[in-house]
Parts: sequence; C-alpha cells; structure tokens
Amino acid sequence: MNVATTTTIETATTVEPVKPQRYENVFSEDDRRRVYNFLNEPGWETGWKSNTKRDAFTFLHKHFAGWRKVGDSKPYDCQEDLKQNAPLIYDAWLTVRDKIFAGHTLVRCYANGMAYGMDGTVHTDANEPGNYTAVYYPHERWSPNWGGETIFYNQREDRITGCFYPKPNSVVVFDGRIPHRANGVTRQYTGTRITLMFKTEKFAWTPDTASS
Repeated sequence: MNVATTTTIETATTVEPVKPQRYENVFSEDDRRRVYNFLNEPGWETGWKSNTKRDAFTFLHKHFAGWRKVGDSKPYDCQEDLKQNAPLIYDAWLTVRDKIFAGHTLVRCYANGMAYGMDGTVHTDANEPGNYTAVYYPHERWSPNWGGETIFYNQREDRITGCFYPKPNSVVVFDGRIPHRANGVTRQYTGTRITLMFKTEKFAWTPDTASS
C-alpha cells in the first residue's frame, strides 16, 4: 500500500495530550476499496459498548487482534496476531505504522459499525500517557447530512474541543486520554458507519502536521 502523505509521530519531551491530528489520502483508492469491502464482510458482533458499565445502547464490532476489553488481558504486541487473523488489515497497519506511528507498538486492532440509532457515548481509551488511537474512515464518500463525526471534549466533558468529519480515506490520531465519542448517523444515512481502529503504545509523540 502507498500513502499520499508522509507524516511521523516521534517521541516528545512532554506527556501532556496534544491535539488530535488528521491525515488525509492515507491509501490508494484501490487499497481503500479493498479495506472497505473486507470490513463489510459478515462477522460483525452485536452488543458492543463504549462503556460497558454505563451505556444503555450498543453498536457493532469486529475484533482482529490484541486485547478486547480492559481487564481481559494485559496489552501486548499483537502485530503477528493481526498478520495471521486479517492479512489485509495487517498490510494497512504497516502503512499506518511506517508513515504515522513509527516506533509504536500495536496493542489492539478492531472495527466498529454504527447504523441509525446506534450512538456512541463519551469515553477515554486510556488513563495513562503513552497510549494512542488511530481511527480510519474507509467509506468511498460521505455527506455532512449523515452525521457520524468523531467529537472530542475537555477533561471535564463540558466543552467540545474538536470535531472531525469522517472524511473518506482519512485517519484521525489522538492521545487515548482525551474524552471522545462517535456521533451517531442521521436517519438520512441508510447504511452502516464503519471505522477501523489501531491502538498503540509509545511514551509520547509529536505529530508532524506539515502534510496533515
């Protein structure tokens, strides 16, 4: 797979969360289509929640590699598991790793699906520094009338600090400590909003935003 932009996340001297960053035109159109078609294949699980203790509603989920839920197991390098379980997604990870996540360890890879009525809730992916999430939007096209944005909040969860439109073939990367949620799709969208996630570990990062 080839990436149109060259960006690298490197070690930083601070462990304070930095603002989420978007990287566009991540894969070629052929590779984007292959990833999207693969994610659309059968195998979705029902009953998944952003927060299992407080969420009333659920969405769809596909697990590819790494730990599934906090407490199930400790994070580990799951790159080889991903290679065995989903070779196409493994190739996508190598592209993301080499161009965005240089030096990071992959600890989890999965996809989420949300149809109308399946809304995410505010949550964090991690409590400690050194944990990062990349959200990939594989759709061919998207309309602002369809919703589906990724929304970020301050630590008190009383103010929106960022909102990312699910632009096709783009990746949003963020510190796992930042509160966020996936906005549900509107009734105008009759399909399923699909996102592919790569979760990694590294002490800290400084994004190169020149090409983002």
